Amino acid sequence: MSLLKKIDRYFEESIIVVLFSTMVLLTFTQVLSRFVLNLSLGWSEEVSRFIFVWVVYLSAAMAAKHRRHIRVEIIDTLFPRAVSKWFGVLSDLLWIAFALYVAFYGFEMVTMVFGHGQLSPAVQLPMGFVYSIIPFGFGLIAFRVLQGIVGRFRGDDELSEEEKLKRAIEG
Repeated sequence: MSLLKKIDRYFEESIIVVLFSTMVLLTFTQVLSRFVLNLSLGWSEEVSRFIFVWVVYLSAAMAAKHRRHIRVEIIDTLFPRAVSKWFGVLSDLLWIAFALYVAFYGFEMVTMVFGHGQLSPAVQLPMGFVYSIIPFGFGLIAFRVLQGIVGRFRGDDELSEEEKLKRAIEG
């Protein structure tokens, strides 16, 4: 497998594992420090909270990559597969439009926050870095949904387990 394919396949997962592990370690250190050493590391809670927000947005992109977002499945049962495929594409295009809209205005918000020089209270981190996950995450979601559309038309789409089971039952 080429390096580019590995990056494409494991991008979100790798970052999520590192961030989540860091968050757990920081939280554990905070609890240990507070209850055993009677010291409070105020910065660790803030950093853990910021990491959690990043993990949520990256997980949403990972869910989009694996087509695991909430969706209305009644279309799939009412119409033949060819018709429901086009409804799925329409739904995905709307999802891409929404994600790009949020990414665009998220970018404007990040630019504004950097311009105002807003800092986090405990670690004095520019809040623009924290908020930058909004345009990045939604841009990544749009990219992953677009990848899914292209993959479905090429025939190499990555189906969710439910879709594989449903297709196997249908024949």
